[in-house]
Amino acid sequence: MLQKLWPRDRDLKIYSIFFLGFASGLPFLLILSTLSVWLAEAGISKTMIGLLAWVSVPYSFKFLLGPLVDHYKLPFLYKLFGLRRSWILLAQLTLWSALLCLGNTNPLENLWLTALFALIVGISSAVQDIAIEAYRIEILPANKVGLGASYLVLGYRIGMLCAGAGTIFCAAYFNSWSLAYSCISALMLVGIIATFVSVEPQIHRSLVHRGVWRAVKSFVQQRDWQIIIPFIMSYKIADTVLNVMSMPFLIEIGFTKLEIAYVAKTFGIAAMIIGGFAGGLLLSKQSMRQNLLICVGLQALASFLFVVQAHVGHNLSFLFLAMGVENFACGLSQVALIAYMSQLCSLHSTGMHYAIISSFASFVRVGFSALAGWMADHFAWSQFYSIVCVSCMPSLLLLIFCVKHFARTSHEMAVPQQANLIKGEI
Repeated sequence: MLQKLWPRDRDLKIYSIFFLGFASGLPFLLILSTLSVWLAEAGISKTMIGLLAWVSVPYSFKFLLGPLVDHYKLPFLYKLFGLRRSWILLAQLTLWSALLCLGNTNPLENLWLTALFALIVGISSAVQDIAIEAYRIEILPANKVGLGASYLVLGYRIGMLCAGAGTIFCAAYFNSWSLAYSCISALMLVGIIATFVSVEPQIHRSLVHRGVWRAVKSFVQQRDWQIIIPFIMSYKIADTVLNVMSMPFLIEIGFTKLEIAYVAKTFGIAAMIIGGFAGGLLLSKQSMRQNLLICVGLQALASFLFVVQAHVGHNLSFLFLAMGVENFACGLSQVALIAYMSQLCSLHSTGMHYAIISSFASFVRVGFSALAGWMADHFAWSQFYSIVCVSCMPSLLLLIFCVKHFARTSHEMAVPQQANLIKGEI
């Protein structure tokens, strides 16, 4: 009945991707920067805040969860929703429950219980991301991959806006982090409804049931993994480190919770959304390599602006500039990275391939986020952000010297995948 109310036109499938992207973006900040504000306000040390970034380690092991999501048919749910949507729904229901439990913990009395429920959120969120990314790639034709990435990122950023500014506003208004997390977790209903009314991708499942090792082997043989792995691992270092430590930084230099909510979360994520739109536009106008070069340059600039912010201290006007550039760069670079990684996936093991690729980026994010807490305790903030700025160099060097790889167009990378799929060689 619900599906009859949801048109099955190709363009309207993009809107389902938008709402699923919203659900995908909602839990991310609730176990990272928003949780960092809560912990910093509670008096937890920066080193411990950095170490708690490990609750998002499931994002780094998507390649282990990918085969499960690609191949295992969930009892009962599979018959009702199909392979992709059944996994999405299971993850969303688990997320909703785990977020409610997380909000009702007390980090000062039992930090490990807070970490446990945050870890459950991380696992459920990772599963949801794998299933949604596979759904996005399978449901759209090859010529709409970039558009689909833009809508996914737009929904993701709005979800982040609710998880960031929305949670902090609620915490300030109710003077209760428990009520704040309860209110925001209810927004998972948006994603649950979108899952119910969306259409299951029509993929020939006889081609899907191939060995995990063969999926990994095909990826290694057909792609420049010697370039892909180090590039993706280094590409998001600056953005992810800033995401974890920016909240303790702003609190320490004197910004209030409401100032952070207005500037860092509301204005910042608005800039991130604009960056996402700009990223989708640039993908249609410029080559992948040109887009990635712009993104890396903006990430380095954003890190430098945080160095300046550390020197000027509590300056709201400059914070608007620093947060605007940093979040615009984040939105721009995320669209480019998603489009780039999507081009590297083969339809026969979409979830597996995308999980392998994104896991490398996530592993670096978790590792460097944990290290960032220790560094923030042992270096001045200006020195800390200078190191973050230098971390942009590896990806920049790869873009400069590996021109042949990054100059490939979406068409050149997609045609071999489609041809091999038709021939049944993958």
